[in-house]
Amino acid sequence: MDPRSVNRLCLHLSTALAAFTAAAPTAHAQTAPVPVASPTPTAAPAASGGSAEAPKPVRTLSGTLTPYIGNIRTFSGDIDPSIGNIRTFSGDLSPYIRNIRTFSGDVNPYIGNIRTFWGDLAPNSGSLDPMIRNIRTFSESFAVSSKDTLGSWLDLGAAATPGDYAAIATKIGTVIAESKTAWGAQVTARTGQTFEQAFVGPMLSKHGVDLSDPASLARLDPYSRQMFFLDWYDQLLEYSGYDHVDHWMSTINWSPSVTKTIGEGKRSVIGLLDFTVTGDGTQNITKYDGISNFSNGHGAAVASLMIAAHDGRGAMGIAPMASVVSYNPFDSSGTANWSDVRNGVMMLAQNKASIINMSLGEPGWTLPAGWNEVFGDAAVAEVAKKSIFVIAAGNDGIVQTKNIAWDKANPYFIVVGSVGADGTISPFSNQPGTACLLKDNKCAPDGALMNRFITAPGEMILVSDGQGGVTRVSGTSFAAPLVSGTIALLHDRWPWLAEYPKESVEIILKSARDAGAPGVDPVYGVGILDVTAALSPLNFSNLKWYEYDDKGRIKSTQANKIRDPKEQAKWEAAGMFFYAYEDVGATFRDFAIPVSSKLVDGTAISLTGSTEFLQSYIYSRFMAWATAAKAGGPGKGFTGFASSAPIPNASGMRLSMAVAPRTRTVGFRQGNVPYQTAVRLDTANERVSFTFGEGDGAVQLGGGGFGMPSDFDPVSGGANPLMGFASGGGYIGTSVRFGKNWSISTGLTQRHLRRDLNQLDLLSQMAMGAIDPYSSGAQNVSVRYEAPEASVSASYTRLRENEALLGIQSLDPNDFGDGSTTEGASLAAELNLSPTLSVAATGTLNRSRTGNGANITPSDGGLVSTSFQVGVTKSKLFGRNDAVRFTMAQPMHLESSSVDLQTVRVINRQTGELGPVTERFNLGVPERQYVGELMYGVSALDGTAQFSLFGRATLNGRQTEMLPRFTAGAALRLSY
Repeated sequence: MDPRSVNRLCLHLSTALAAFTAAAPTAHAQTAPVPVASPTPTAAPAASGGSAEAPKPVRTLSGTLTPYIGNIRTFSGDIDPSIGNIRTFSGDLSPYIRNIRTFSGDVNPYIGNIRTFWGDLAPNSGSLDPMIRNIRTFSESFAVSSKDTLGSWLDLGAAATPGDYAAIATKIGTVIAESKTAWGAQVTARTGQTFEQAFVGPMLSKHGVDLSDPASLARLDPYSRQMFFLDWYDQLLEYSGYDHVDHWMSTINWSPSVTKTIGEGKRSVIGLLDFTVTGDGTQNITKYDGISNFSNGHGAAVASLMIAAHDGRGAMGIAPMASVVSYNPFDSSGTANWSDVRNGVMMLAQNKASIINMSLGEPGWTLPAGWNEVFGDAAVAEVAKKSIFVIAAGNDGIVQTKNIAWDKANPYFIVVGSVGADGTISPFSNQPGTACLLKDNKCAPDGALMNRFITAPGEMILVSDGQGGVTRVSGTSFAAPLVSGTIALLHDRWPWLAEYPKESVEIILKSARDAGAPGVDPVYGVGILDVTAALSPLNFSNLKWYEYDDKGRIKSTQANKIRDPKEQAKWEAAGMFFYAYEDVGATFRDFAIPVSSKLVDGTAISLTGSTEFLQSYIYSRFMAWATAAKAGGPGKGFTGFASSAPIPNASGMRLSMAVAPRTRTVGFRQGNVPYQTAVRLDTANERVSFTFGEGDGAVQLGGGGFGMPSDFDPVSGGANPLMGFASGGGYIGTSVRFGKNWSISTGLTQRHLRRDLNQLDLLSQMAMGAIDPYSSGAQNVSVRYEAPEASVSASYTRLRENEALLGIQSLDPNDFGDGSTTEGASLAAELNLSPTLSVAATGTLNRSRTGNGANITPSDGGLVSTSFQVGVTKSKLFGRNDAVRFTMAQPMHLESSSVDLQTVRVINRQTGELGPVTERFNLGVPERQYVGELMYGVSALDGTAQFSLFGRATLNGRQTEMLPRFTAGAALRLSY
């Protein structure tokens, strides 16, 4: 088809667009799709120059109608040339070519059949959730009265009496009263008029309702009755102070927060090939041209779905900050030709529009063949090669069967059909069928039109009416801008994608939510638009992140084992992100992912952590009670170690041994031997002693008045947590006494743990499988003064962790580089108030630093943390062989938590250039956590029976699976 031909294009309007003009009828009878002739138009001027064109033929139901030739016979009723709604034909229409015989009712040549909604889309009562907060739109009484009124009105049939409609008028009066109670003050404050003057009167007049004339209620068909209540709701919501929420938002998985997060489209330019925009949308238009300034509200409606402001009133656009260049190819009759369209495409592309929205086409086509001529024009092809064309599919309700010659054109385009609120294809929406784009008269494997076809909501969509208000419309015209707005968000978040139209189209199509038959199909094409999916990685398993190697070169690491961010809560609130990258065709996208998604430790990875933790407490603390009781009852340390009596040997040293159940570390493999050991060598005068073994080295080397594994646990205890990080493997220590009261001791302890994948879910198994074992070591030096009534000690501890920081590891070993070093100073004291009662206290101050080459480094000299614990131990509480202990601890707590994160990021968002970026994040000081524990144990029957009770409460702070707020348990053991 020659682009300068005079074949008319039919705009895809909706029946609801009748609300845009005062002359439009209020009734909306539903008919089958029948394309008909527009009334005689005035010749429109050419886009360039001022000469008039020849008369422009328009398509009829069959044949061609030339409006300046021949007679049009015998019709009655009204013709509305602005909208296309031609009402009440009768008789024959003879355009001298063929006859169109006897049809009646409302015919809309631009829409086709729009289904009637019976209640589902009329949210006229109850709570409205706009995805930001709940707005209690109407009172409960309004909900009851409005639903009852609508239901009663819809139930009335042909046999209804005037009295029946009088009752409906009374019910509507109740609805008005309820509305006034809720909204009267707001309406008056904004308009300066009474509620009746500003709202009720205009609304009743608009819908042809006269409450003093019940017969007016009988004249409204079921569709119009529902539209009355839906419009009442929509117009009242204008006074709520919040933007309107509509059904299309959830259907395409969009919310205002998504737009706010991505950037609101401010760096995107949308081209709009449509009627002249009026109303609020004009503020985004940076340039305008066209063959006329004719407006019927269609352009404003389309524009509002893309760029309407989030300002507390009216419709919301997907990309409210996007710029728009606009071209109107339509003359005052509301029609255009391909030449006008070609000129419009040229103008929009020349003005840097990376997306061009086109809600127009020819009746009877999903993708008109005329586009081949427009896109195939050499001048158009040159300027539009980096533009994406979003084309409405049309509203004839047809399935395209004709293939399309596509020899001249290779544009990047998407055809958009319509679905309803329930996600099913709209009856009026054209479909792609099995039609193909032909190259050299052949259908290429990827040439099926369905591969370029997507759907979006297009029924009863709330839009701006171009006059400062809102209305509802239907048609594929209003599905297309939802796709265009989504691409605008893409081009704002990743501006360089504007240079890659092929990849942009691929993202939209591949992220669609499947609908209809599995996979791409002839009805829904690739499926339904999914905004959130389009703005997310297409495949998380294909992500990678970049870092610098030791020679300063960028290298990539596959990120396919990133854990589910929901499993970790660390460092996310502070906005600490690493950047993962996704290759898309010849370019890429970057995604900010919380750093915690790469970080792992042993505190929240076991599905049964709470149960196992309780069991390990009971088992490791109390099962060795009997032997300890035989030796005189639990000592001050209350360790649960069963010790042998000292045995002299030939060297003059005395040897003693101790054994205890191994303390379980949830989420990690346990050793093959279920017990831990301690061996002690003392000189005869006990001035020098050596201790070594495997297991809870912190208990043996930590000193002070605390001697249980939980006391040194950074999560639950406050006694020197640095020793707790390195406790569980081999250890060795020595102590030398000076004089009667003074001693100095030193020791080494280490930990090497492999995660137990059998305890984890499949996702965690994938994440943990490649992580190196946690490995750490600690050195401790302590000076102690001890007297019978009291003792005081001071110690220095140095913790060294490999590829970890305070127990946290990363999927990327470079995050912590050569590991970290934490130095701590501790003070401890113990007071013996009586032979059976003692009080102990300890506190530790730590500073952590990372080694060379780390991506995450503590700033300002390191992370500062503190911990403390106080405890009371009482033996012989109720008898000779029982003991009770109460402790209150503040586990390790970060007092300063500023870190620097070095990543490879996009340093020029316009071009996508990568480079190093170092950012400082204040992780925030978390709420201080306190843990209280109470334990009681007793042995009986000469030590053959032991009973133990345990309880713990966690106050404030972060709760984890391993540390529930309340824990309690009991144990009973009988020996034979």
